Amino acid sequence: MPEERPPVSVESLSLTHEEAWTLHDVLHTHLQRTGTGEGEVPTGPVREAFERLDDGTRRFEPAHLEAIQRVLARAHHTRRWEVERPRLEALLHRVAEALDGETEN
Repeated sequence: MPEERPPVSVESLSLTHEEAWTLHDVLHTHLQRTGTGEGEVPTGPVREAFERLDDGTRRFEPAHLEAIQRVLARAHHTRRWEVERPRLEALLHRVAEALDGETEN
């Protein structure tokens, strides 16, 4: 008999259109820069989060939220995202709240 695992919690991110677009752009840029070869895109929670967002989904598992948080934190400290820094800070705050809510359940 297969081992039963508890269901993975899923948290919803409430994002404005502009925030969703910024998050999409940040994740896409990250995936392009971390590709391992020509045309190869990395797999894992960042890719999965990007695909969910690209499909219009705003619901993420904790692993996705943690990956999003790491990518946003890196982007926040790069010059390329300087103009959008306030939006990145707002996104980081929303993701942190979603992760805090997940740990309280």
